[in-house]
Amino acid sequence: MAGTHSIPSDIDILICGGGTAGAALAGIIARDTDLQVVLLEAGPDYGPLATGQWPADALNAIEICRSHQWAYYGIAHPSHTQPTGYDRARIIGGCSSHNGCVALSGARADYDAWPGLGAPGWDWASVTPAFERAKRQLRVRSVADNEITPWQRVFVDGCIAHGIPWTDDLDNPDENVGVGASPVNIVDGMRWNTALAYIDPVRERPNLRVVGDCLVDRVVMENGRAVAVDALIDDTSVRIAARRIVLSAGAYGSPAVLLRSGIGPTDEMKRLGIAVTHPLAGVGQALADHP
Repeated sequence: MAGTHSIPSDIDILICGGGTAGAALAGIIARDTDLQVVLLEAGPDYGPLATGQWPADALNAIEICRSHQWAYYGIAHPSHTQPTGYDRARIIGGCSSHNGCVALSGARADYDAWPGLGAPGWDWASVTPAFERAKRQLRVRSVADNEITPWQRVFVDGCIAHGIPWTDDLDNPDENVGVGASPVNIVDGMRWNTALAYIDPVRERPNLRVVGDCLVDRVVMENGRAVAVDALIDDTSVRIAARRIVLSAGAYGSPAVLLRSGIGPTDEMKRLGIAVTHPLAGVGQALADHP
């Protein structure tokens, strides 16, 4: 458990969410600068791998970890009568600590469309160097042929028999159709999450503090600028100030924090009875699964 005594009073960068991206960002900044970084994670932080505190199901790459979940449920489609569970990890490393270790960069066309949507500098050519660095840090590797299990082999053979070609590189950004083994971030059978890859190497640095079991409720705004967050630690409400605040609470968590902070569509804020601190269209309104 965390305590307020473990949080520095002078913080340069406060990262809210120690998931896949948040853990990586905290580790990189702490490694490459002398800035004081504090990482807040709603779930537990089990410390360095070497301490032996990590739960077995979070490390075992052959099973999906179910022990650290947010337990989100919802109606996935209007035709459904029963709620569907939406897996999201509540643990340091986030979903990289419970997922299937599939390590794919995505399609070139998706990234090349982003600058036109208002995100300059996020085209494929610009982000590829970062992907390559992440693959090295996460120890991403190809799956050897002898690692493909018999039932996986039957599935592959069935795909090929129905006209889906075999591909040696499932991470080809321009390949649209194919079946093959995905690159994985598995090391000796272990799920190599971003906490192990990015946080562990810098845990002893004096400019990094990881605070587990800390639930961020809202961002505090003053004169149009984020200056602090309100959070819960040991069921106690605390306010944590920083010179810069990074919200990295995931696809579900970040929009919720923003909306509770009064940052979002004005009509939605009024409907929810939340005072608008910063009107921002689209917050919480563009959730979509991969097609």
